Amino acid sequence: MGGKEGARGYLYQSVVSVLNSMVANDWLSVQIEPDTANDKVDISWFYENDEQEVTQVKSSINNFTKPNVVDWFETLIADVPNAKAFKLILIGSCSDTTKKFINKVNKKNFEDDDDDKDDIATICPYLEKMKVQLENFELDAMESKIYTSLNKFLSHKGLTVGHHLLEMMTGAIVYQFIKFSTNGNKVSKADFEKQLLEWVYFNYPEIQGNLPSNKLLVEFYHSRKVPFSNTMQAFNLQLLNMEYIDDRKKDLKKAIEEIKNIHIPQKEKEVEKKAEIGGMQFTVAFHTSSEYSTKKKQEIRDKVQRLLGIELNDDFFYVGNLKEQKARFHTPFLSSSVQRIGDDFEKQKFEKLEEFDYELKKLDSYIQQFEFLEGFSVIPMVLKNEGKQYDERIKVLIKLPKNVEVLTPEKYLLPEYIVLNQFTGYDSILNVCLRHQKDSKVDENVNNSFIPFTHNRDLLDTEERIERDYSDFNWYLRTLLDFEIHKESDGLVLEYHFDELNPKENIAFPSYLLVKANESFVIQYEVTSKNSQDVTTGQLHYKVNY
Repeated sequence: MGGKEGARGYLYQSVVSVLNSMVANDWLSVQIEPDTANDKVDISWFYENDEQEVTQVKSSINNFTKPNVVDWFETLIADVPNAKAFKLILIGSCSDTTKKFINKVNKKNFEDDDDDKDDIATICPYLEKMKVQLENFELDAMESKIYTSLNKFLSHKGLTVGHHLLEMMTGAIVYQFIKFSTNGNKVSKADFEKQLLEWVYFNYPEIQGNLPSNKLLVEFYHSRKVPFSNTMQAFNLQLLNMEYIDDRKKDLKKAIEEIKNIHIPQKEKEVEKKAEIGGMQFTVAFHTSSEYSTKKKQEIRDKVQRLLGIELNDDFFYVGNLKEQKARFHTPFLSSSVQRIGDDFEKQKFEKLEEFDYELKKLDSYIQQFEFLEGFSVIPMVLKNEGKQYDERIKVLIKLPKNVEVLTPEKYLLPEYIVLNQFTGYDSILNVCLRHQKDSKVDENVNNSFIPFTHNRDLLDTEERIERDYSDFNWYLRTLLDFEIHKESDGLVLEYHFDELNPKENIAFPSYLLVKANESFVIQYEVTSKNSQDVTTGQLHYKVNY
């Protein structure tokens, strides 16, 4: 490969690299052959916070060597030492030894006793940021790569181009690319994309006839209740009838029978010992009865009657003369276990009563949550892309009449702490009840921004742990009910954002919208996006029967 072929290889690979990057979403601007301190950068991509990724493209008729790779990285790093990533694209060939070295660089796989470790001493601190891409230069193969990357870019913009026309564009764009180099100036991704598309439309006007209309629509959809439609009948979540609740009720009823079957005969109460000091008598007692207080017994009776329809008598709570320590040792991180004095039957019954009380409280808390949620009607919505064009940075405004009440994170009834964990996170009850689960027609919408607090959690005292757990719940709830709400004179406007949506794909809203309304109403919506010059508007009809 002579100098002419080497220069062509450099140019071809630069075209491929930039075209491939056009379908990535994370970079903001690009410089081709930027003016840097030492002029060692061929392509530079910029990201948020002005972070920079720099690339140097090398082509040669001779084999690349290990010293070449090290030297080029040294000069690239010296040129832009604060870059977030350093990349070498080598067009040519190299020995097996050099290939092994390149693999070690890419895999960050240098052992302490590795012979190559000394050779990379100067660049070792940057190893995690370094990458080498080795390409064999063959003209047909490089043109094929440009063909593929150009086709990918045009398809990404919703343009369908035939094989013959695409081949013509492939040959032309290599020489046009020099004009795209922007004289070393930083150009935003949007402007570079615009420049590239203007060249396509000017030289190949027939392509514009293939431009699709932008079709971003909002519709109702629920996998079991509502097919794709702009009209639906209101429904509520049926949570109290779930098998989940029935199973818990059955377990509690079974526990009642087990407790009743532990027979403890009535015993005389033990006489408290008294001591006389200075002519005055004092009760000496280091233990107290483990039997529940009258107040607690009544609370349990009321819950059992309300939740299970069963009446309990006093014998249910009787634990004989079972006693426990009056005083126990407590610190923020440690407490002594309860020491109970009594026979095995008394201890067994008390343990079952404690477990029963705990599960009863959980059932009550679940039902409290489910009754709250059942008080709202469900609006399941999806965003559809019915066009041929990929779209991104999509904003959807949902407009509701002012007489419609919307459940927001601030209005949510906080769960009791005993069940808080079951309502927090992506595997929680709320996630199953309020978020569309992916099916064959609609993708789920999870932003994955919620990360529960776990660092040194066990070192927190009880009060701090509870506060931390409720903070986690509120954070998760905001990722679920993920919209901004704006109050306007004629109603409410909910603002949603979607990162991207491919052609012919559908994605659910972050969660079902929960509302209270006394009559049917119309939902107005507006959709704007990066790739659409117009605002898409539409209506959805929500029917409420009372």
